[in-house]
Amino acid sequence: MTFKITATNSLEFLYKDHSYRVFKPKTKGQDLKALTKVFKHCEGMLSHYSKVLVARIDLSTNSYSINNQAFLAFIKKQLSILTKQYNSKVSYVCARERNTSLNHHYHLAILLSGHKINHSYTLTNQLKHAWESEGLGSASFVKHPYYVMQRGNKQSIEPALYRLSYLTKLATKEMNIKAHSYLFNKLDHFTKHDSKRFTDILLVDPAITYKQKTKDIQSKSKTARPSKIHTNSITQKSILRKIEPYKCNSVIAHTDHFIVGNNDHLTIQYPLHRKYIGQMIDHFIYIHIIKFHKVIALIERSLSPTT
Repeated sequence: MTFKITATNSLEFLYKDHSYRVFKPKTKGQDLKALTKVFKHCEGMLSHYSKVLVARIDLSTNSYSINNQAFLAFIKKQLSILTKQYNSKVSYVCARERNTSLNHHYHLAILLSGHKINHSYTLTNQLKHAWESEGLGSASFVKHPYYVMQRGNKQSIEPALYRLSYLTKLATKEMNIKAHSYLFNKLDHFTKHDSKRFTDILLVDPAITYKQKTKDIQSKSKTARPSKIHTNSITQKSILRKIEPYKCNSVIAHTDHFIVGNNDHLTIQYPLHRKYIGQMIDHFIYIHIIKFHKVIALIERSLSPTT
């Protein structure tokens, strides 16, 4: 699957009054109940840590089982090891699937403090070695194996949620079996900050969003160049000269490109504001109409019979 989020491979999912792009399956759609649980699980981790690493790995089994006992025993042991190793809460999100093969497989995501670990290489290699050494099957690394979610920063969280939403697609899930298709460990929110206001900004903090957009606008205005005005017979210089009588006290302020005018430091933006271009054209036409009337008057005077 591709991990570049586009309009064709994603769909909108509404969670707590915010829209997120999630994986769009080709068939059967999303399990919305499981997807909501994934969002809540990520919120739970972000209530404990302002940075959370999400690491992905796939586990294939040697033989088919009607239950998840072997996996649950494995993951319980690994969570205990990882908790001590990284001195962090460790949680997981997992999906059991079976497509055309005889055996089932697991899509596993491990979540832990991003302050303790910022890359998945050691973690996923450790899980692969443990799964295969216990004779449970083979483990496969995936492309783009990890993400770091930052509390309240939607730009960092949405790609991770999109990736996790692949696990909640209905396609390839087994129906009418006792084994659960979705597996999570129990995770409580951090009670010290257990308030509605705190939990509502774990995924999207308006203050962080505002800062990011302001930074983006400033960055664009620094790198962008002033656009040129293309006219048939009037150059930019002459346009500015003609516009001089119509300067107003207020500054023409927009967010894109700015230049400094003559010695009075009037700031004028390219492309020129429509209002002032209109005034310039009106002035230009008015002057030429007066000249035209004077010429006509002279012609009439010369043609009139003298008495």
